[in-house]
Amino acid sequence: MADRARVAGIGLEVARAGYGVSLLRRRSTMDRVLGGRLLVQGALTVMRGGDELTHAAGAGVDVLHAASMVGLAAVSRRWRRRALVSAAVATAFAVAEVAQTLNAD
Repeated sequence: MADRARVAGIGLEVARAGYGVSLLRRRSTMDRVLGGRLLVQGALTVMRGGDELTHAAGAGVDVLHAASMVGLAAVSRRWRRRALVSAAVATAFAVAEVAQTLNAD
């Protein structure tokens, strides 16, 4: 079961990195910064072996990002749609990280 959880955790980080790469290709500085953060977060998680603490920290980072994007959406009509999409993606990553934490035994 532990091997299965590790493979799932690597799959999660590959998905995160793929999304990060797609953001790096955009023109917006905001997208590029977020894309870089996603790549770094995924790489650090894999390098640390994807233990419970690492996934829990990743979930925390994703929750903070989602909250900041909801705040941005609340105050900026210009960035509202992109911020809400980013919040939804970050929330999905946070849920997946929590699932990894619970399955990491």
